[in-house]
Amino acid sequence: MPILEQLNRRLGGRLVVCSGEPPSGSSYESLLVTTSPSYRQVSLQNRWLNGDRLHFQHYAEALSSPDQSIVVLAEESPRSVSLPFLLRKASNRGFPTILWGHFSSNNRPLGSKNIRDRYRIRMAKNAGALVTYTAEIAEQLSRVVTPGKVFVAQNTLDTETLFRIQRELEAEGRAAVRRRLGLPEGSVLLFLGRLIREKGTDLLVDTIRALGRSDTLLLVIGDGPERERICDEAEKAGVKTRFLGAMNDFDQSSPYIYASDVLLNPGYVGLSVIHAFALGVPIVAPLPPGTSRFHSPEWSHIRTKSNGVLAADSSARSLAQAVSEILADQTTFSANARDYAIEHLSVDQMLDGLEAAIRYVSTPSVGDSRSGQDPNSDV
Repeated sequence: MPILEQLNRRLGGRLVVCSGEPPSGSSYESLLVTTSPSYRQVSLQNRWLNGDRLHFQHYAEALSSPDQSIVVLAEESPRSVSLPFLLRKASNRGFPTILWGHFSSNNRPLGSKNIRDRYRIRMAKNAGALVTYTAEIAEQLSRVVTPGKVFVAQNTLDTETLFRIQRELEAEGRAAVRRRLGLPEGSVLLFLGRLIREKGTDLLVDTIRALGRSDTLLLVIGDGPERERICDEAEKAGVKTRFLGAMNDFDQSSPYIYASDVLLNPGYVGLSVIHAFALGVPIVAPLPPGTSRFHSPEWSHIRTKSNGVLAADSSARSLAQAVSEILADQTTFSANARDYAIEHLSVDQMLDGLEAAIRYVSTPSVGDSRSGQDPNSDV
């Protein structure tokens, strides 16, 4: 992965990535490294329980090095039942620990009384430092743990590659790219992601019908169990739809994304926000209901009326109104999306956050243990 490659360079070639196989059929299989990376890899055994709901990783080999300068950077996840044992073992060895992840559910506010959320906060209190994906999550997390140990590494993609591709496509021109791809001259609405109900796939066709533009094409990049139903709905409604399937290669998917007018995400959004913004495509998504986050943390990058529009609710009518607002000034929205990505979503900014956390746990303060645990820690 490019981000791990760059982190390894920053660390002087000292990065060791310890990982195991994802559950069979998981979307994470596309993230498996198939080339020879510059960093050292250690394969660990994963045990998946109850499908992919719980996970135990045999971590002993990861901590077997006699080198006492090790920092353990682990994924923060409520699925991991081995995490408390890893933290305890690392602490006993004198290895500083960092947790990196969401720290809360898409469906519940951070710090809720749900047992999984209480587990996440307990693990957070027992790690030396915490790295979140967004400043908003970092601010919320700082209310329940020692604030000084919380860092932000804006979650991103390989934006250096995406920015390069965007410049090349910009030189070709949007109209020319559309002709090359066989796309129509009218409006092109893009859905990017897995075709599952949680992504709001049941609203795609209805939103385009509510838009009332006969020249609109629904372009779908992704695959999943909802594909056949969307096909049937689109055919019955007379909505022009083009399915491209899953595309994991930036060079393959980027021209289609760049050529689109709007990224339409009727359900929860995630990294697709960054992918679209880097290529100058604004987004429409529903405003989270009530106090729940609903979206993955990346939704906080959406600046409504600037690089996208957050619809008032998840209805097809509200989503269509938001799409219409962007189409009325697509050029401005597009420029704002690209500029936001350049300013806020670079790989360097993500690496800065990770490196700051590593420096923090590697330099113990007075009164802190080398693992950096909170004074009220009980692991």
